[in-house]
Amino acid sequence: MKKKTKQNKSFVSCIVAAAGKGSRMQAELNKIFLEFGGMPVLAHTLSVLENCTAIDEIIIVTSECDLLGCKDIAEEFGISKVTAITIGGKERQDSVRNALREVSPKADIVLIHDAARPFITEQVIEGVIENVALCGAAAPGVPCKNTLKLADGEGFIADTPDRSLLYEIQTPQGFARDLIMRAHENALQNGLAGTDDCFLVEQLGTRVKISAGDYRNIKITTPEDLQIAELFFESL
Repeated sequence: MKKKTKQNKSFVSCIVAAAGKGSRMQAELNKIFLEFGGMPVLAHTLSVLENCTAIDEIIIVTSECDLLGCKDIAEEFGISKVTAITIGGKERQDSVRNALREVSPKADIVLIHDAARPFITEQVIEGVIENVALCGAAAPGVPCKNTLKLADGEGFIADTPDRSLLYEIQTPQGFARDLIMRAHENALQNGLAGTDDCFLVEQLGTRVKISAGDYRNIKITTPEDLQIAELFFESL
């Protein structure tokens, strides 16, 4: 994909994956509706995307029972870039595939972001977009701080990977529109399942560039994460 000038900028569509459940959060409702700083998690996330000038449209994918809640939040907090709120599938991969059908035909680049990552910054987003323009696929990441171990089937340490080569990959993950469409179609046809969209693109033989992430770009998954989010918010 050729890099475009400011006068001829790429049209960027951002899919917000919001179909998660509250199982690890020990909550009865979708974690994106839990609050910190006086706002739902989803509202924080959407507000950043709304104010990012590089993003042209937002597509929310969520469970059927949460459609109205997502719509209400988008309206209450003035998220004008939302062009569609669609129903997800059984797995995250299925949900993203459904959302891809709603992407504008004008889109050059598609970002896929976890709704539960409210501390994403415009700087990280723009870095991903710039790397997609250069390489076709990119994801933000931060170097691992901890030593990681590979375990065998019996729970013993089998290997210690070189920590200097390990990154924690975050979202938004970004791709040229045609590339991510092909990756999901290939996964569907060949029964491939991955925990993120980078994996599906890698299966096409395409390399994904690691863009600069942010250690504060946490995914709110557990009650402890929500407490950390409050602290982060208070320090802003």
